[in-house]
Amino acid sequence: MSYRDDAPITEDDVSKLDKEISVGNVDQVAFQVAAWLREKMYGSDVREALAQWTLFNAKITEYLINSNEAFKVDTNRVKNDLIARQTQVESRQTDLEDAFKTVIANATKDSEVILARSSTRYGDFKTVDDRIEYIEQLLGTYVPSGFTVTIKHNQNRNPNVKVRYYEYALGTEPDGIGLGPKGSFGGINNRDVPATVEYQDANTLLVHLPTNYQLEGKPVFELDKWRLIDGYKTLSFDLGTVNSDAATSGNSDNGSSHDATSISVPKNLKATALNDTTEKLTWE
Repeated sequence: MSYRDDAPITEDDVSKLDKEISVGNVDQVAFQVAAWLREKMYGSDVREALAQWTLFNAKITEYLINSNEAFKVDTNRVKNDLIARQTQVESRQTDLEDAFKTVIANATKDSEVILARSSTRYGDFKTVDDRIEYIEQLLGTYVPSGFTVTIKHNQNRNPNVKVRYYEYALGTEPDGIGLGPKGSFGGINNRDVPATVEYQDANTLLVHLPTNYQLEGKPVFELDKWRLIDGYKTLSFDLGTVNSDAATSGNSDNGSSHDATSISVPKNLKATALNDTTEKLTWE
């Protein structure tokens, strides 16, 4: 590298750079400014080259920021369009389901079936299936059965257990911290979960939970509680004051399971006629 260029940087030179930047000739501008820095003989010209390099970088940064903001605007526009479209589709789907249920409701004249659609406690339902689905939703939300979490706590006692459920806690947002849905920063949908605790021994317990809170994975003790994290969803298990070292040592033995009910196929099924209208079924 030799300082052989004694020509001063003129306003015309700077104007040419601005024109090149305006049409997107980034490489040409970079090469020109780099050549000035390498070859200009006098300090004033080198300082001018540094100044132009700084301005050049500022303009590129501004361009990138504006492009990124424009991209965000376009993305949000597409997102909003998709949400609006989904809402329309769901609305039409709901209308279609309601129409179908009306057809089903009017298809039967069986008074017992019609009577089964009504509840003195929960009101009238369009179909019997609606009432059954409502009951199943209540069971899945409030009855602690169907999902079991095993905690090896190693506290040598039978502690009380408090279970909470929440979503989008810090560090569980799929797109990064603070990038969950609007208003979710720090966690949302925080609620107590009905639980039945079964103490296998003084160091192990089973927590039975409603099926609506079923998550994949196993609980892990950290700091003060056991947490089962599945994506943005979390179940926390508070056993009160615990020995942290003992609790941590049991992490490998923790687990969870879905309590699927199995129905055995009958064997040696036999039908014995008792009279002209009745048969007796026997099986093993």
